[in-house]
Amino acid sequence: MPLFELRRARAGRIRVFVRAQLPFVIGTLIVIVALVAGAPSSLSSPFVGAAVILVIVASMAGALVPWERLSPSWMIAIAVTDIVAVALLRTEVVWLLPGVSMLAIFPILWIAYGFPPVAFIAAVGGAAFMTSLPFIVRGSAPATPLEWANVLTLPGLILAVAVVVNIAAQHLRRNGRRLRSSHEERAHALTQAHDNELVLRTVLDTVRSGVALYDDAGRLMLANRTAEDLSRAMGFALDVAPYAGDAVLAADRVTPVPHHEQLIPRALRGERVSEAVEWVGPPTMQRAILADSDRVRRADGTLLGTLVVAHDVTEMADAAQIRHDFLRTVSHELRTPLTSVTGYLDLLSERVPSDDPAATRYLSLVERNVLVLTDRINELLAAASTDTEVSPRPVTLSDLIASAVRAVTPQAERRGSSIQQIGATDERVVLDPVRIRQSLEELLVNAVKFSPPASAVVIGQRVDETGIHIVVSDSGPGLTSLERTRVFDPFYRTPYALKHAIQGFGIGLSVVRNAVVAHGGRVRVGASASGGTAMAIVLPTAPHERTLEAPVSSPGGTSVATGE
Repeated sequence: MPLFELRRARAGRIRVFVRAQLPFVIGTLIVIVALVAGAPSSLSSPFVGAAVILVIVASMAGALVPWERLSPSWMIAIAVTDIVAVALLRTEVVWLLPGVSMLAIFPILWIAYGFPPVAFIAAVGGAAFMTSLPFIVRGSAPATPLEWANVLTLPGLILAVAVVVNIAAQHLRRNGRRLRSSHEERAHALTQAHDNELVLRTVLDTVRSGVALYDDAGRLMLANRTAEDLSRAMGFALDVAPYAGDAVLAADRVTPVPHHEQLIPRALRGERVSEAVEWVGPPTMQRAILADSDRVRRADGTLLGTLVVAHDVTEMADAAQIRHDFLRTVSHELRTPLTSVTGYLDLLSERVPSDDPAATRYLSLVERNVLVLTDRINELLAAASTDTEVSPRPVTLSDLIASAVRAVTPQAERRGSSIQQIGATDERVVLDPVRIRQSLEELLVNAVKFSPPASAVVIGQRVDETGIHIVVSDSGPGLTSLERTRVFDPFYRTPYALKHAIQGFGIGLSVVRNAVVAHGGRVRVGASASGGTAMAIVLPTAPHERTLEAPVSSPGGTSVATGE
């Protein structure tokens, strides 16, 4: 019952009494006062006395009986009692006070509004009882059409009012249910949103990456603890422009980064930052961060904000520096005694008699292994080098490739293999011949080592508007997609190389990549036409800034897939 809802508590019962019965009691008192003032003799009527007693009994029952423990439908007895009381009063005083019939509106509206439609029977029956009681008291039936109209009109009107009020009550009930359902849904959604916010905040504060989100106007919307710690180390606040500090150095750990070139100002200008490295904090507490940023857009393309993510990679940077220092130290420490060994080996070779074949063979074996050891040390030195400087100059590409082929051909012939150069032209290009020749030799050596004996390694070239293309293809075992993603990592060796004990440190391809990237080019690995591996180098036709671009196609139509 919306207005007369009986809650399972004493307070609910009192509320129903105040809303439903108390107005009727007040109306009855008004009628009694009017009779006292205008017709005090009518108060001695047994009908008036019985009506007053019924009103008192009904009111006490409504206030004191614990209806909340019973079915709410039982409260209709109070409304029916009120109707009987009105019928008694009306029979006695309607000719003195016609407005007494209006008291019936209170219990009838209560029945129509607060109970099911079946309760209309009580409302209509009560109305009929009120209009019929005077004739019952006289012991005669209505004799004229007007008297019959007086008997039937009130019940008809009461029925119409009850129907209208009940329809309104049903409508209010439906609206009430919808409102409660909507309120519950909003409350649930609000609770869920609070829970999601709590989970998101907990996740963001747990991860070791700094995360900051700015709206489309550049105002801070969200930041986790790591981002706040990093910003304090850099000497600024995330929510205060210009979002940049003084304690920020470039990747070389020496060059200061100007405010406008720091991560957040660049991101808020709309630049897409990818893997930017900065050192932040005072000299004694510097930390390395690897930062990325991107714009966040809604489904319709409108800008929502800018997301900035910074990873603390200090441990990785320190480990890389330690590895670099270790390689450089070990390489120099090995090269010093090896230089002495080489010098004394030359002296020893001069003193060995030419007619002693065993000694000559032994010295040749030592010299060959010294050369191998020298190559390995040079590889370590190359891996320890952080910068690859290039000195481009005009060269004939075919001659440069032919020179690399001649250098590797003896090693290929020892395996019964061959190296074929295709697409040779007299076209001249601008590049560093020393670095590129070293890279080509490394690719050819790899191709020979991993190809089956007595197979062919093919090196092709092409120069067009897209750049200088050089591809080395072999018929070896090829590389899996996982191996392609790691093959350029220093010291990485494939399971095939480990299983077949193929010599090498696994740093040659990283040296190749460094040299190619220093030219502003790219190197990619894919599958050759024979099912082996195709290594593709693409260099710009003129030196420019370093860049990493998309997959390429090798000369002759061999597809080269992306992978490093």
